[in-house]
Amino acid sequence: MQSPDPMPVLIFDLDDTILSCNSFPLWTLFLMTGRLRGVGARRRALLSLRAASLLLRRKIGRLSHDEFQRCLQAAWQAANAGRGPDLASHFEAMLLGRVRANMRPCLDLMVERQLDAVLATAAAADYAEAFGRRLGFRHVLATRSGRSAGEPSNSGTMKRQRVVAFLDDIGWCGRPLILFTDHIDDLPLIQACGVVCWFGSAESLPVVNAMAEDTRFIQCRDMTDEQLLATCNALCGCPPVGALSAITAS
Repeated sequence: MQSPDPMPVLIFDLDDTILSCNSFPLWTLFLMTGRLRGVGARRRALLSLRAASLLLRRKIGRLSHDEFQRCLQAAWQAANAGRGPDLASHFEAMLLGRVRANMRPCLDLMVERQLDAVLATAAAADYAEAFGRRLGFRHVLATRSGRSAGEPSNSGTMKRQRVVAFLDDIGWCGRPLILFTDHIDDLPLIQACGVVCWFGSAESLPVVNAMAEDTRFIQCRDMTDEQLLATCNALCGCPPVGALSAITAS
């Protein structure tokens, strides 16, 4: 049997981790305002009306979050039928401006050193896959389009299952896992990781830490870009001079 590779695999959440915001409300607004290049006015109007109707049903409790997202994805796919893959490029460009400032050097490090990394997000694959590639990710696991009613999004237990299956398929199983996330919804995946770079609130950290006692947490949300880069270097086993002092364990 091949011995485990000591180099870690980096797993990144998207919303409120790489991004300083949640992309889903922005995507909903994007669909409602119909800012789609290359789509006729009639199809834009239909998409806008459909998105607004779904949002109303969500607000009054007629749709769960997962079902709301599924229906929006279906509406997007209908508007996108026969169009090129760059239909959401305007939205992706807007998201680039929402990347956390302290995260940018870490993403550059990932690309420059070709670190093994996965973007695992509950965001819709309709934009998350292309956006992930813009950020430099070769592997993106997002909420797929074409889900049947009741099929869960790529969050919680489903996210952990998909990540574990992907790692097994690609031959990365057994390697140390470092997760970058902000939310307790990722608890199943958190419990599978040795280290979590935490971008959630300081108040929520003791709660999630108590539910994942075997996981080491590093509060990263308020680090400077230099501190976070040094932390990433150290965790990946190749720290520059002085990098180890940047790590603060919980």
